[in-house]
Amino acid sequence: MQGVVMLVVGMTILFAAMAVLILAMVVLKRLFRTRVLMPDKQEPEESEAVSQLARGTEDEEIVAAIAVALTQLRALDLYRSGLGTALEAGRGSWWAVGGAYPKPEGRR
Repeated sequence: MQGVVMLVVGMTILFAAMAVLILAMVVLKRLFRTRVLMPDKQEPEESEAVSQLARGTEDEEIVAAIAVALTQLRALDLYRSGLGTALEAGRGSWWAVGGAYPKPEGRR
């Protein structure tokens, strides 16, 4: 019977502590709420660069070509960095560190 009483008391304390933590999170969330200040509903003005690009399709094609070239260049730089070679090679230096620790008896 003493075990059941200890179980009930322990579970009550546990759930009470969890409720206090949840309540604290809700209160802190309401205290430190971020508010987005929005001006009155106004239509965004079209900038001069956007209006010029919208006029001709040749300008849009040039911008698209530059964007594709930059994307390809970034992909090439990522490939040259050797990011995936360590993964393809297998276990790296992280596993070698484990050899510095003494091994349990009976294991090689």
